Amino acid sequence: MMTLDKKYRDELMLALRLHDISGRRVGEVLAEVETHVAETGEDPVEAFGSPREYAAQVAAQLDRSTGKPSPVDNALGALGTGAFVFFGITFLLDGLWAGPNGVTYTLADSIGALLTLALILVAVFLSFRAGTALAASRRRSLGTAAVVTFAAAIACTVVKDWFVADAAPLFELSAWVSVGLGAVLIAVSLVFLVRAIRRGWVVDPR
Repeated sequence: MMTLDKKYRDELMLALRLHDISGRRVGEVLAEVETHVAETGEDPVEAFGSPREYAAQVAAQLDRSTGKPSPVDNALGALGTGAFVFFGITFLLDGLWAGPNGVTYTLADSIGALLTLALILVAVFLSFRAGTALAASRRRSLGTAAVVTFAAAIACTVVKDWFVADAAPLFELSAWVSVGLGAVLIAVSLVFLVRAIRRGWVVDPR
């Protein structure tokens, strides 16, 4: 009895995960491919195409009820998790490093933080699109755009004060309040991450 090549299986699983397909459906697809190869002895590339191509085909056939979240839910989940992680770490570290006068946030700080978060989220989105693209030229262009966006996010934290001259404080927090707020936001982000991990668990239906 012929068994599915481990390299093909691993590449297919990764390609399916990049399309944000649920772990339950990923397990079903892998089981279907393994069963077909075992019963027919056919090469999986000839039967299903490359892992990237077959994953795109599977994703195109799915809807919310069969293992793929709606684009709105997906975007809101990613945005919320990213925001909680980013601001949670920011408040926590600022509070730990704060002096006796607490933490002061200026207009430049606020604008810089929001812009940095937006750029990071866009860069992550572009990275995933590059990972799921079928055409090599499109993968390269999206990958380049992701790298440039990540670099812009890093640069934003450095140059924000050059463009926003207003250094007047918008609000102030004591060190302990900043640490506590950061810890709460990080805890909430962990809840979202645990839910995402559980959804992504690959379950063999056999």
